[in-house]
Amino acid sequence: MPTTDQISFSLKAYQQIHPDLSQGEAYEVEEAAFSNLKSPPNEATIPHLGGSLQLGLSENGLPLLLDLYDPASGPLLVAGDGGGGKTTFLQSLAQSSSDFQDPGEVQFGVLTPFPEEWSALEALPNCMGIWPAFHAAARHFLSQLVSWADVLPGTRQIILILFDGLDLLTTSGFQGQHDLRWLLTYGPRRHVWPVVTVNPGRLPRLDTWLDYFPTRVLGRVKRPQTANLLLSDPQIKLAELSPGRQYGLSRPEGWLKFQLPSVCKKESLKTGIL
Repeated sequence: MPTTDQISFSLKAYQQIHPDLSQGEAYEVEEAAFSNLKSPPNEATIPHLGGSLQLGLSENGLPLLLDLYDPASGPLLVAGDGGGGKTTFLQSLAQSSSDFQDPGEVQFGVLTPFPEEWSALEALPNCMGIWPAFHAAARHFLSQLVSWADVLPGTRQIILILFDGLDLLTTSGFQGQHDLRWLLTYGPRRHVWPVVTVNPGRLPRLDTWLDYFPTRVLGRVKRPQTANLLLSDPQIKLAELSPGRQYGLSRPEGWLKFQLPSVCKKESLKTGIL
């Protein structure tokens, strides 16, 4: 898949919308494509590319994709103040993962303090389960993922672990923390992808976790001191992001603003109507 980096705009998807565009021309018109496409393309015209999970749409309307068979980006941290859209982002990923042609290719499990918020997605064919984050079953799920990580690299199967509330992990006991740290370190290269949300103002010693996450999805953060912990560029104002609508992707390569694939899809997740 031709991309500018591991998480990137999909020029291949753009070519599929415009099949008359040749491979060589795709690179030549890259900047023009970004600047000229003013509205998001019809989502129905963008098929899932093999192993690519859609994170959202850039401000120019092009899809932002994560290649699940390339572990270079590492696990994803989703950080922001309360009400900033962290859970909505996780739910959007779960919905996007269900769009793969084979429901067994990408499966997801959820650890959350509020399982009722996920009831609309529990019936998806690729959902492994929704567990209360403080329950023993959640720790068992983490332990199972560590075991499965030994065999998954020999398959095409991918598992997303959507952990909604890293700040709750401090009460989960030593083994749960050990297993999650192991999955953060080795998971993506073994087909297990942790995507972890955190309210950075509520997690003691946030800095001890940040090194696990070179790639971060950031929502609104009002406190400048906290925002400075999450990204190195003081010119980026996380407090100006619209909560639940705008996000920023922070990578070693730079910063990129985006939104979820569809406002309608976001609203259906909130109401439970899919």
